[in-house]
Amino acid sequence: MLKNYINHFFILLLFIFIISGCKSQSGVSSNDAIPTPIPQTSKFSKVQIGWSIARVHDVIGKPTDTRTYLSGKTFIPMYFGSDRARIEDLYKGEGRIIYTGGSGLTNQGYTVFKIIYDPTESGYNDKK
Repeated sequence: MLKNYINHFFILLLFIFIISGCKSQSGVSSNDAIPTPIPQTSKFSKVQIGWSIARVHDVIGKPTDTRTYLSGKTFIPMYFGSDRARIEDLYKGEGRIIYTGGSGLTNQGYTVFKIIYDPTESGYNDKK
């Protein structure tokens, strides 16, 4: 009888592992990375996902304002990945470019994560 329960337990455990392995990965899909189509006349059309901050600034110039914040992964115990902080470059009349990576202490390791084209962007980090 006990052997029967143990067998059922391991079958259930195996089933849970199989189901959890089929779970879709969270994160940003390629459709989410650029939510609004960017016109060719915008300087944002020159930027690509995965570029470094330095490369973006070399190609399209410095932003009007910048904002930094921690991602939720910062608070996960024993998380050693690079997506702990975000940097947002705000460009007046263009939108925002969001970078991810690094430990939040330096700009090294940050890459373009999302490009948000918004011609109504004020370019300043004012809370609305």
